[in-house]
Amino acid sequence: MEAAAAWVDGCVEVSEMTGTLQRPVVASRERAYLAADAFLYAAMIYLVVGVVLEGIAYLFSAGEMGLGGLGMPLAVIGGPLLAWRVYGRHLGWRELVAAVVGAILGGAVLGFAFFALFALTRFIPSPVPEEEGPWGKIIIAALAVVAFLTKPVFVAVRDLAGVKEHARRHGLRLAVVVLGLIAIIASVFVGGETAELGIFLLLPAVPAAVAAVAMDWKMASAETWLPTPHH
Repeated sequence: MEAAAAWVDGCVEVSEMTGTLQRPVVASRERAYLAADAFLYAAMIYLVVGVVLEGIAYLFSAGEMGLGGLGMPLAVIGGPLLAWRVYGRHLGWRELVAAVVGAILGGAVLGFAFFALFALTRFIPSPVPEEEGPWGKIIIAALAVVAFLTKPVFVAVRDLAGVKEHARRHGLRLAVVVLGLIAIIASVFVGGETAELGIFLLLPAVPAAVAAVAMDWKMASAETWLPTPHH
């Protein structure tokens, strides 16, 4: 026992002399919720910017103003950055770089997901004729989104109904979910291309979620090992 204790003490001394890093690898426990909130915020930013631009074009009879693409970058970057600040985290240049890289990667993930979706619907019959719209693809995408958001929504409801540990964060989450559902249901009743609003909202939302994951991973990896103070 004395030999073992001496060996441990020796290792500690070496660690203190050399600055060996001590903290184990621990992933952020909030990563899934952060990604869900970035997903929701990006979708809402894209929706709000689109409505505002449509309203401006209508008021000034400007037709197509050429600003339609403005909502996409604002949503893709704004969604994860807003979620990051709502979670009270420090935003530095490393997180910004991670957000950009994650958004680019998220675009590739989204492209692959759409490719898989189109391939899948070739083998699964759609409950609605294709002439009436790609409802089969919309239903599958909706189920995936529901699966992704079910736990974060449940956690938000439970927290707000109980201890209210993160009332602002969870209140925003539920508010965005409700507003998004209202907008999507209204678009279905309007019909036409507007009925595909839910699919369009995925375009910035998925890259934003991946960007948030990249930011959180970067923060976790930077804090994975903390040097032991020198004496």
